[in-house]
Amino acid sequence: MADIQLRFHHDMLVLSAPIDYALARQGVDVEDDFEFTSLIEPEMATDALRLEALAGAQCLVTATEGICPARLAHARMEDRAADVAASALASANANNPQHVLCEIGPCNLPLDPSSKASLKQTVQQYEASACAFMGEGVGADGGDRAALGAQGVPFDALFLNGMRTEADMRCAIEGVRKVYDGPLFASMDVNDQGEFDRMTVQQAVEAMQGADVVGVRSAAAPEALCATVRQMAQLTDAPILAQIRVKAPTAQEKKRAALGGPIPGNPYPMPDALADAALQLRATGAQFLRACGEATPAYTGALAVAAMGRDCIR
Repeated sequence: MADIQLRFHHDMLVLSAPIDYALARQGVDVEDDFEFTSLIEPEMATDALRLEALAGAQCLVTATEGICPARLAHARMEDRAADVAASALASANANNPQHVLCEIGPCNLPLDPSSKASLKQTVQQYEASACAFMGEGVGADGGDRAALGAQGVPFDALFLNGMRTEADMRCAIEGVRKVYDGPLFASMDVNDQGEFDRMTVQQAVEAMQGADVVGVRSAAAPEALCATVRQMAQLTDAPILAQIRVKAPTAQEKKRAALGGPIPGNPYPMPDALADAALQLRATGAQFLRACGEATPAYTGALAVAAMGRDCIR
């Protein structure tokens, strides 16, 4: 597994899509039983990630978006974070990926930026999440390739994903950096107009300082998403991740898309739309690409084909 930092500002790379949609289609209650299923039936996650790898994703993302203790507590699994991390890492590494990213999603605790106690509590959530991936005897700098994960399984980077507010992102980075100095990806959500929640693009980029890669996740149409990425590229030298949230098309939308017509409210009804968006995002400065939401491996494959053999433009 190569050092992912050596690839920053070089070739375009595609991240695997979240596997919760794939598991939901197989009957898993991802809202209540996702983490439990990952422990008792890890082969389901392994198989889902295998399809993503076959589609062309160079970076496999662990299915650990809900690993913060506060979120695991809802499933009465707050003491199983290390087990969840180990199982997810094993599922990813079983597919011999080029790179593995360990995802940490929002802790979802109420956060009062004016309260030191609230800020401290939130920071501790993300610190504990990062610790779940850290093996015994691994220093904070993680050696020459990030760190060793639970039970000595390697990974390349931690991935803070889905934070909506400036305060939450700052707490997440602070908490992770208390125990981990390796490569860190950070991504914040924007709305369907490509706008951040009550903050400017500059404020969002500043909130993600301390991360090695900064990014956005949105269902916005390509024009709006590209405009946001373009602004970010002007404000930071860090590589940029663009995550495109897709919605599974209805039968009627599929017919309309096949005829080349626009789909109101669903700018990415078919994988081909992501291939076109990938080329536009590359031109505006994005290096890392990911399909999310109700994305299937076909969407990941469309991104991989569009990015194949191309260097990023920065």
